[in-house]
Amino acid sequence: MKTKIIAPIALLVILASIFATQSALAQSNQAVSAVNLNHLNVQLTYPSQVLPGDLAIINLTAQAKDTFQLSSLTIQVYLADENNLWQLLSTTVAQSTFMLSGDQISKQIQVTVPSNAPRTSLVAQVTESVSMNSYPNSQYAYPYLNCNANLCSYGSYPYYFYSSPSFYYSSYQTYNYQPSSDDAIAPLSYVPATTPEYVALQSQYQQLQTQNQQLRQQLQALQNSTAQKDSTISSLNNQLSSVQGTNTLVEIVAAILAIAVAALAALHLKSTRTPDTESRSPPNTTGV
Repeated sequence: MKTKIIAPIALLVILASIFATQSALAQSNQAVSAVNLNHLNVQLTYPSQVLPGDLAIINLTAQAKDTFQLSSLTIQVYLADENNLWQLLSTTVAQSTFMLSGDQISKQIQVTVPSNAPRTSLVAQVTESVSMNSYPNSQYAYPYLNCNANLCSYGSYPYYFYSSPSFYYSSYQTYNYQPSSDDAIAPLSYVPATTPEYVALQSQYQQLQTQNQQLRQQLQALQNSTAQKDSTISSLNNQLSSVQGTNTLVEIVAAILAIAVAALAALHLKSTRTPDTESRSPPNTTGV
């Protein structure tokens, strides 16, 4: 009976350790993907494996290559199967941010893998939308009343004199914003389910759990029965010891009584023989 109980329990422990190891690996082992956009270097850190129904935590870090106005930085997470991409998440990491070369943006992103996900991988699409600064020289003609040599003033801006007695031309830099965008694809966590092998193992695991529960109940019943039998045996042993003690006492009393009876019988026999001897003594033959 013990062998039948131990074998399923051992198999159950092995399967449980496999599932626990898979879950631990999904949370502990980290992988990194790098995305090189026109103006940003993006790094994604994520769990190398994630099981169906689990939460995947993705850490995003973006570093500026140059100086620009970031209109938006977005990320979409997809679940890929044989024929389609299913969007699980779309979020904006940053928007309307002026970036200098070397500036960084960091954000933690959480996405839940569907419980019915097939064996596949998660995929991320990272998109930047920026406005580049350009500085072309432009000349405009304005009438100036106050001029000093070749330098005239209009408001708070200085303008340099070129020609014309009635108009003065200025040369200054203007900021023009030219929008542009770029995107790239990066691999994310591997989803090691659900395959026929996984489904079979999961079903076997559940069956073994049920069987293990039943065997535990049977084992507990046997332990209770054994404890009851041990208590009965202990009680019988106590009774036997008591009976054996009584028998010993009876034997001792019987031996004493036998000795006493034998002694009494000997005394009685001796007392009955003495008068007979006296009555049978020979007659006196001496003449008078």
